[in-house]
Amino acid sequence: MPEQNSSETMWTPGRIIATFVVAVLIVTIGIRLITGGVEERTNVNVALPGTPASDSKVVPDDFEIKTIDGRAIRLSEFRGKVVVLDFWATWCPPCREEIPQLVRINRESQSRGVEIIGLHIDDRGRSTPEAIQQMIDQFGINYTVGLATDDIFVSYLGRVETAIPQTLVFNRKGHAVAHFVGYDPSHARELDAAINRALAGS
Repeated sequence: MPEQNSSETMWTPGRIIATFVVAVLIVTIGIRLITGGVEERTNVNVALPGTPASDSKVVPDDFEIKTIDGRAIRLSEFRGKVVVLDFWATWCPPCREEIPQLVRINRESQSRGVEIIGLHIDDRGRSTPEAIQQMIDQFGINYTVGLATDDIFVSYLGRVETAIPQTLVFNRKGHAVAHFVGYDPSHARELDAAINRALAGS
């Protein structure tokens, strides 16, 4: 009886289908890693400084935040506004994808009482103030850009983790109503919806 060709026995219909499924999964995961993906976290238990500590909300210290244009701000200054707090870095591709959306929101919604604050994470000197300013100029960033220390990052996000961008939306009462991790094309619609909820007071 003649022996079967080894390549014929290896590529059975079942193995071909399994190989195709694995390849699709690898491509899907790869695209998600490249684009950043987006996750909306529902357990948002943080509030802006100056907010009464209630409803199990964590109220971080009122840190003085240095801005790229040489000012110093405190987040308590923005109580009464809808605040969008975005943690990002110059070298982060999903952050670069998100910035035009934040620029648009600021242009369209600042008059409605929306304040966007981009906080560049402490990346141990990987991004110089000059590089950050260059990116501000390149993207036409029209909102406040500050420098976040590790203490600020942990106070608002709960732990040190490398996933960025991370975006928090606070309502006029100072309570966070949404927390997004990462970025993908669906983010624009979801972030707009969260801001509208915050403006409506929910």
